[in-house]
Amino acid sequence: MQPLRVNKQPLYLQARQRLLSLIEDGSFRPGERLPSEVALAAQLGISRPTLREALLRLEQEGVISRKHGVGTFVSPRAPVFESGLEVLESLERQARRMGLDIAVAHLNVRERAADADEREALSLPAEPPAEGLCVDRVVTVKGRPVAYLRDVVPLAYLRRDDLADEFSSSVLDVLLRRESPRPATSHTEIVAEEADAAVAELLAVSQGAALLKLVGRLYDEDGQVLDYSLSYFVPGHFKFHVVRRVREDPIIQNHIGG
Repeated sequence: MQPLRVNKQPLYLQARQRLLSLIEDGSFRPGERLPSEVALAAQLGISRPTLREALLRLEQEGVISRKHGVGTFVSPRAPVFESGLEVLESLERQARRMGLDIAVAHLNVRERAADADEREALSLPAEPPAEGLCVDRVVTVKGRPVAYLRDVVPLAYLRRDDLADEFSSSVLDVLLRRESPRPATSHTEIVAEEADAAVAELLAVSQGAALLKLVGRLYDEDGQVLDYSLSYFVPGHFKFHVVRRVREDPIIQNHIGG
């Protein structure tokens, strides 16, 4: 195992990524005990305190588990949500399709004034302060947090009383069941983001842990924004793919034809 090289990223995060790569490529298999801290630190070329910080991150992410007096073990592989981004589908529907049982924790539904980012995304006026329905929740699989979701919907389209007592997790599915307005398209930005203190606590990861963040705007057939969403996903539980088409260059086509 090659020692870690110095770069701008903190050494413990480099160690975490190296260990995660070794687990993902099968060098350390599910259920297998990791080498001792002394041996592992030596292999990575780092100090034991740095290694412990890396192991703590992986433990909080559910990648490894520690048994006092026994050792550190690679956790069983977590279920992975795999989906193409070309089709908008709720996590709840994905889970049903994959035969996974999901649960919702920390559900918070409230009507409140939209903040500046939400007003801009939803094209809401600043004065008088526009309100929206805000739905926050954490999605768990086998008790493990895998995603934190926030949806903000203008009150003209959805109010708190519109959500049934048995509301599970998907605002999208609620909107799809309504006759009008009908969701038609979505624009989604995909970014990598470090977990702040609040999100880290909800997802049971360390502050600063890398998350995959999707920022979405849901439009109806007339181009009105129905929903503004922020979705934070814990790495290792989600795999997204996109089908891309080759864009033909007229200059190349003309050259071939001529």
